[in-house]
Amino acid sequence: MKTTKSIVCVGLIFVLAVAMLLPGCAKSNKSGQTEDEPQITVDYLEGDYVEQLVRDGAEHVFGTIELNQADDGTIQVNIAEKVLVEDSSQPEGYYIEDKNSNLSAVLGTGARATFLNGNVSLPQIMSSKEFVKAYQDNLTKNSGKNDSKLYDIYIMGDQIELILAKYINK
Repeated sequence: MKTTKSIVCVGLIFVLAVAMLLPGCAKSNKSGQTEDEPQITVDYLEGDYVEQLVRDGAEHVFGTIELNQADDGTIQVNIAEKVLVEDSSQPEGYYIEDKNSNLSAVLGTGARATFLNGNVSLPQIMSSKEFVKAYQDNLTKNSGKNDSKLYDIYIMGDQIELILAKYINK
């Protein structure tokens, strides 16, 4: 009887020891059951993240945007589609053509974005909430007029996952 208790006790200690050691065997870039996200940089968003979105079926749209808050609190993004056309006869080597096409999509709460403030060429990375605030602050600064900034927008279904400010030399 004493031998049975000893075996059970040793077995229990062994199981507890193994259970405590197993988390050390996990990959160091895991958090729970998911991979840690790589450091979010503009290069990552414009490269690997765009590739992932397109691979997953996202639609790419280029153009100017206008943000409006819907009755349900979501942010509706109205996009006036544009095309960047290379043309060596133009002073900058291109011109921007209006596609005469508009579409709308909801800005996802987990969407990522970049924004260009003022005359800078390096965009700032923002959450969707920060992007909306920067957009509204810029609108206020311009006396309520949209300044026609250009964006690459990636839409999955009816929801925007990524908005990238596009720096165009003028």
